[in-house]
Amino acid sequence: MLSYLFFHRPAAGVDRRVYEDGLREFHAALAGAHPALYTGSASYRIGDGYCDWYTVESSAALDTLNEVAVSGPRSASHRAVAQRAVDAAGKLMSLVAGRPSSAGKYEIRFSKPKGMDYPELYARLKPVVEREGVSLWRRMMTLGPPPEFVLLSPERLELPSEMSPEVISREQV
Repeated sequence: MLSYLFFHRPAAGVDRRVYEDGLREFHAALAGAHPALYTGSASYRIGDGYCDWYTVESSAALDTLNEVAVSGPRSASHRAVAQRAVDAAGKLMSLVAGRPSSAGKYEIRFSKPKGMDYPELYARLKPVVEREGVSLWRRMMTLGPPPEFVLLSPERLELPSEMSPEVISREQV
C-alpha cells in the first residue's frame, strides 16, 4: 500500500473557503472516476497549508492516477485548485504497519535515529503502531523531502526525542 502525499497552500489573497471547496470538489470527482488500484484520497489542513493523501494499492497505479486526476470531468476542478495553489511538493510513502488509512487527527513526522537499523526502530514503535487507528508510513526511495517517517494517530503521541518528532495537528477538509 502506497500513499502519494501532495503538500500545497493557497496563494496570497485566495479565500480559504473557496480553496477548500475546490479541494472537496476535486477529491469527490476523483473518487467518482474509480482509477485502477486507487483506494481513496483526502485533503488535510495543516497550519497554513494542506496535505493531500492519495492511497493506491501499488506503484502501478501512479501513472493512471496522474492521468485521471487532470483529465475528463476532473480537469476543471483540478485546474481551479491548481491555479490557486503555491509551494507544491510531493512525497511517496509506503505503509509499514497499521491499517491502510490516511485518517488521524495527528501526524507525527520523524527521522530514524542515526545508527539505529530499521528492525530496531520498528520493534521500538511496535507498541505504538498496534494501537487502534495508528499507521506508520515510510518515505520511498528518498522521493520527497525529509523526514523519512509519518505516524498517523487519532491521539497525540510522544516519540523519543532522538527521533526528532514533530507533532502536527490536522483537520480533514
